[in-house]
Amino acid sequence: MGVPADLDHLVFACADLEAGIAWAERTFGVRPSRGGAHPQWGTHNALMSLGRGRYLELIAPDPAAAAAGRANVAGRALFGMSEGDAPGGEPRLTTWMVRSRTIETLLGNALKAGVDLGRVQGGSRLRADGTEISWQIAVPSARPMGGCVPWLIDWGWSEHPSAALPEGARLDWMEVTHPEPARVRAALEAVNCGGVDVREGREPGVRVGIACRRGVVVV
Repeated sequence: MGVPADLDHLVFACADLEAGIAWAERTFGVRPSRGGAHPQWGTHNALMSLGRGRYLELIAPDPAAAAAGRANVAGRALFGMSEGDAPGGEPRLTTWMVRSRTIETLLGNALKAGVDLGRVQGGSRLRADGTEISWQIAVPSARPMGGCVPWLIDWGWSEHPSAALPEGARLDWMEVTHPEPARVRAALEAVNCGGVDVREGREPGVRVGIACRRGVVVV
């Protein structure tokens, strides 16, 4: 149940951000802090640390974004959200991200392994304190292999978000299940995540153990 050395963050999708924050506080004993908005996807987020260089991201539709925008609907789908999600439903771990200074190389490796992880785009947002953070990210056209293969991100010269987030939790282990485990293993090897435990399962999914004051919580 190894955790890749370069794992950057876990993405938990939810229908309502405030409800997601309350869930995290109940579940892990840590209250995530609000991050910012992603206008290109019609979402906003809240974050909590999972240890040095890692964090948990709660992402939800942003009520301030235009609800009918086709780009928003497509963007939210990238993170496993749908228009029919119940506002009171618990957040779901739908995808994850790995950081790399050689994104283009890893994209090529993934294509050779039969998985398209998208194209590189730039992004930025303002923190609550007014400082800007920016990044380069490979945005796929859909969640790679149902969320079992990570997105790729490079923070460049920006301070990593985990440095200024609420602490009290740590990523302890992770495992992936998929109907085609050999394909997933090949794709993970291609992006330097070969140590992840991949098992055969009827549905794609990622499961993690997060150590916190309540013990190791499995989500």
